[in-house]
Amino acid sequence: MVGNKNEATDDVAIVGGGVGGVLAGAMLAHAGRSVILFEAMDYLGGCSGTFERDGQAYNAGATTLIGLEPPLPLGRLARLLGLSLPAHPVDPALKVHLPDRSVRMCRNREALLAEFSAAFPEDDAEGLWRRAFRVADAAWNIIGDLPPFPPRRTKEYAQAIRLSARLLAEGGLDALRPARRVLSPHVRTGDFLRCLDQLLLITNQAPSREVWFLSAALGLSYTTLDTHTAMGGMGAVVEAFAQKIPNVLKGTPVRRIERQGSGYALHTPRGTYSAPTVILNRDIWGAASLFGPKEPRMEKERPEQHDRWGAATLHFMVGDVFPSGMELHHQIHHDQNPETGSHSFFLSLSHPDDRRLSPRGYRSVTISTHTALSLWEGLSTGVYQEKKERLRDFILSHLFRSIPEFLAAEKGTILVGSPRTFARYTRRTGGTVGGIPLRIRDFPFRYPTFRTPFKNVYMVGDTVFPGQGWPGVAVGAMGLVRHLEPGILL
Repeated sequence: MVGNKNEATDDVAIVGGGVGGVLAGAMLAHAGRSVILFEAMDYLGGCSGTFERDGQAYNAGATTLIGLEPPLPLGRLARLLGLSLPAHPVDPALKVHLPDRSVRMCRNREALLAEFSAAFPEDDAEGLWRRAFRVADAAWNIIGDLPPFPPRRTKEYAQAIRLSARLLAEGGLDALRPARRVLSPHVRTGDFLRCLDQLLLITNQAPSREVWFLSAALGLSYTTLDTHTAMGGMGAVVEAFAQKIPNVLKGTPVRRIERQGSGYALHTPRGTYSAPTVILNRDIWGAASLFGPKEPRMEKERPEQHDRWGAATLHFMVGDVFPSGMELHHQIHHDQNPETGSHSFFLSLSHPDDRRLSPRGYRSVTISTHTALSLWEGLSTGVYQEKKERLRDFILSHLFRSIPEFLAAEKGTILVGSPRTFARYTRRTGGTVGGIPLRIRDFPFRYPTFRTPFKNVYMVGDTVFPGQGWPGVAVGAMGLVRHLEPGILL
């Protein structure tokens, strides 16, 4: 596929270079399809990318990187594509800071149980996590083989039924129970429940009272999988997969898509491109705008935008005053943040040996917290700036209390981001970030599908598959590729 000067057409055009678009493009190219990918920004990865400001590099969001070993999704894809990903293992995956104690979430399961049993002696942490391990292990054993979701074809239904039967046989009936019902006999203190709910907010985007135990089990046990930090930033992992895509056009937004014969014309600042198949790596709310006002059919399939979270972020460089072996990922719990409505934030610290993110004795810091989108809407410029300053001060005060080394360390300019920031740079509609919450009322069958009302136009990303983070987006992309290339061996 090229611009107006050539009639050649590639097989697949991908609009958006986030994780889902890049993974789908890499798999389709591996299957022999001719693929072109358009990305509006000058870097790939979107909300999971790595950006630069004043010569310093930062991950857009604070997160861990899990599942790089087969048979987990990313490990499976890396092996399929023959890639060695730029990542360094970390253990423990996460340190949780409570107001009066801390817990290390270790990869070793017995160590994890010992940490929580010591931190919450009045609760039955061991009993809860052992139930979670059973369900999660069964789910991970099948998740890489899921058919396109939700299923539509006879073969897809048959595969879904087979895998569901296997899940129940291996994981038991807990997989079908609401999380709060399973938690109830094990949770005896409010402190333990609040801790669990903040952990689930990372992985399920919702607390225990709103989710199934199936998704809760995956969220509570994910730190016992292989966990890594991306060397060179999360964007370096995205770029590694993107090497398999023959034509990647960064800084090239697709402004409009229209039907053209049996395919589609994609209008960009570089010219018009054509393709018979289009994959949209856009959030479900923003995809319809690409087709203009005369194509309203996608609008009616969008879930309500209020059922989404936004993110508020801090990015800064900090002098490397930290002890050797200090954890790279932290979740800090606190009283409600009046600027966001959240009760915790997540911090990622770059690895000291990362040549890009940790230059000359400094380390890159990314802090993310959930926020209601409505709290950032309709604000004047002055009120908005004051709100960002209060957000910064609130987070820093709790950071200094939980990890005192940050207080005395030299710090560079602190960049404060809000949903407005994500809307401007990543083009997420309304500044939404992360997948749609895995609430019982929606998960799994009311979740949006990768299918669209238009023939040979599909979607990929965190709003069209009921899973979270890199693993969830990877599984969703795998399902889409199986739909397009039924014979591909993933």
